[in-house]
Amino acid sequence: MVDKVADLLQVDEKLKTITGTKRKMEKLKELSTIIDMVIQDIESRPFIHDAVKDLLKKLKYLAYDLEDVVDYYDTKVFQKKQRSKAFLRPVSDFFSADNQVAFKSRVGGMIKAITESLDSILLQKSILSNLLQGTIPASEPSPYRDTFSSNSLVVIGRESEKNEIVDMLTKDDDDDDESNHGTVKVIAIVGMGGMGKTALAQLVYNDARVQDHFARSKMYWKVVGTEFDPAKIMKSVLELATGASDNISEIELVKQKLKKELSGKRFLLVLDDVWNDNQSKWNVLKAALTCGARGSKILVTTRSQQVSSIMGSSNTTHQIQQLSRDDCLSLFQQFAFGDQVVDQNLMEIGGKIVEKCGGVPLAAISLGSMLRSTREETYWSSVLNSEIWKLRNEEDKVLAVLKLSYDTLHPWSKKCFAFTSLFPKNERMAKDELIKLWIANGFVRSQGNFDAETNGNYVFDDLVMGSFLILLAPYNDYHSDSHVTECTMHDLMHDLARSVSADVYWNSDEDSVEDIGKRTYHLQIYEGKLPNMTRVVLDKKPLYLRTFMPLYVFSSWRRINLFEVFSELKFLRALDLTGGGISEVPTAIGNLIHLRYLNLSKNNIEILPESITLLSNLQYLNLSFNSRLRELPKELGNMQNLRDLDILPKYSILTHMPCGSSRLTNLLSLPLFIASDKASTCSITELENLKLRGKMIIRFSEDFKKYSCGGRKILKNKNLTELGLMFNG
Repeated sequence: MVDKVADLLQVDEKLKTITGTKRKMEKLKELSTIIDMVIQDIESRPFIHDAVKDLLKKLKYLAYDLEDVVDYYDTKVFQKKQRSKAFLRPVSDFFSADNQVAFKSRVGGMIKAITESLDSILLQKSILSNLLQGTIPASEPSPYRDTFSSNSLVVIGRESEKNEIVDMLTKDDDDDDESNHGTVKVIAIVGMGGMGKTALAQLVYNDARVQDHFARSKMYWKVVGTEFDPAKIMKSVLELATGASDNISEIELVKQKLKKELSGKRFLLVLDDVWNDNQSKWNVLKAALTCGARGSKILVTTRSQQVSSIMGSSNTTHQIQQLSRDDCLSLFQQFAFGDQVVDQNLMEIGGKIVEKCGGVPLAAISLGSMLRSTREETYWSSVLNSEIWKLRNEEDKVLAVLKLSYDTLHPWSKKCFAFTSLFPKNERMAKDELIKLWIANGFVRSQGNFDAETNGNYVFDDLVMGSFLILLAPYNDYHSDSHVTECTMHDLMHDLARSVSADVYWNSDEDSVEDIGKRTYHLQIYEGKLPNMTRVVLDKKPLYLRTFMPLYVFSSWRRINLFEVFSELKFLRALDLTGGGISEVPTAIGNLIHLRYLNLSKNNIEILPESITLLSNLQYLNLSFNSRLRELPKELGNMQNLRDLDILPKYSILTHMPCGSSRLTNLLSLPLFIASDKASTCSITELENLKLRGKMIIRFSEDFKKYSCGGRKILKNKNLTELGLMFNG
């Protein structure tokens, strides 16, 4: 990573010497990759020194600016090529000589701003170099992970769970199928960080029934952590089994000695804090441990259901439960007061603090320990009224445990997780919309043979498996006639999302208007919080805003001057104007050329301006529940990046589709297609070129006559799960 500092210097020098906008853009894309790698490296550190925090913020701002200028350039070049084709009539002449000069001038200005920002950052290259070499000390020491100690944690409220796992471990395996001979069973304790998985495993490990069943000398405990090296783990187990260190380095010799030591003996191996999701690595280790007698067990603690699954514990997985309020309160009290007399006034406040802990033992322990040093009610009240991530000292022990999980995520998943901080605590988030918003903001992209939606689903599952998101049971939405999958977050995970998203996210449930700044990139509001959104945008000038969305359906959008807002927020990627009573969309919508996601559902729109077809980057257009919508833009076919055109059949009065719809070759979802054979309308044969999936209804207009498609297979290359044909209602 030290080399990346030199790379930054080199790119900076080349940017100043090379000529030609196209060559400069190629160099900016190279710079963007380097910046992202540096940011990832810095953020993966458990604690960041104060001297680096400001530098990191500047690097992130530079990364955003790089995306903006590259996207602006690519969009304008694409639009120029698109409108140069003879069969396309431009809405207006954006590429006259004057506009070409303006285009080059704006791109030049954006590149100049980037080089100045880069120069400012490189003036601090000594800090950056020292950081990457590890010579800058952490602002606080990293949390020390203790090896197994039978008395390391106080455990409350886990008796029934302990008994359940003890039963799994001590179950008599003699009656098992003969095919199980020589195998070792895996039992997993799964749950998010801070839930007390290790403490529960320790409780089980020390239970008299377990020790009698396995014999104390045949029980081994190994803390694994993020590095899963089968050879090192085997060597550690061997040393635990023999009671002596071993200098053997060859893995085959280690296997042989381990087999000799464990062969024919019933053992228990605890692998604590396992992160590995590499099936082949696990297979190597498991193969070396199958030499024990029948009844040998491996007890695993992990934060990931995926880890549990690949280790073969699908039928023996224990999902650790949140502590009850009473147990959590008892734990808090023990650490807050110890053997001292309990102050009932303070415990009344403590009870409310415990409710914030959400049944997470580590949170109760940390907060109790922090408050043990003072008996001032005002201080306890201040803790009650503060967010956990804003606390100092002890709270880092809570978030540091959670951040360890975060640090192991793929960079895509990290950005998607941070985005969830835009929603208030306990908010239910619709999976499909969340994925669309991730894609719109560039957090998830197509890669290889996998499209963006497939990768978005992978990221979502990754966050669920890691306990970052809590998956809720799907329900059937009667109005849209579809199954909706939702998720939510544990409060502490939400706090973590807030802490890693820094100041670029603003949500009206937890932030004040004063916190909206020029570099706010994502903003969510709900009714009553910002009565005059127009003034907020014009006064606060969050000019780099990328996401603008409401929390609930409401009518106060009528107090927003959309024309003025659109004129300012030119970098928007995702715009949600759900339920605003909007009857007319201003032509200024065409200025939002970076837009990927536009939700205009639940409004009173009758006709859309043709300028909306200038949004050549738009991927998701939601027009559902606009019961007055009579017509789609004539040049809809220009929006060739469109992936989802959401129109609900039962709420639509559309009579036809515009000509040229066959050019929407990236379209994946089209719930409604209107078949008409009138002149200047889209023929049903245009469906032939679209690769659609999901549900679709083809509604035939009342005067439709040309049912023959001339032998053309209009439904080929489709992956539809449901198809409806509607005649005369």
